[in-house]
Amino acid sequence: MMANFRSQIAATLIATLIPTSAVADWWIVRSSDEKCLVVDTEPTPGRDATKIGKDRYSSVEEAEADVKQLCKGEGDGFER
Repeated sequence: MMANFRSQIAATLIATLIPTSAVADWWIVRSSDEKCLVVDTEPTPGRDATKIGKDRYSSVEEAEADVKQLCKGEGDGFER
């Protein structure tokens, strides 16, 4: 019984220690001041930012690679 309890505790700890960015979705938005941003909160339509690029990205690295192509004329390209 004690071994089962320890297994449950270990499984819970492992699940809570997984970084949230590993399971998060990412979006590219163009803000009202024309800057491109990589965000981890889905933009709400009609706010001060417009979603550009894919519907969603599975990693921040994928979004950052795409934003470099989408926002070429903006200095370094993006902010995060």
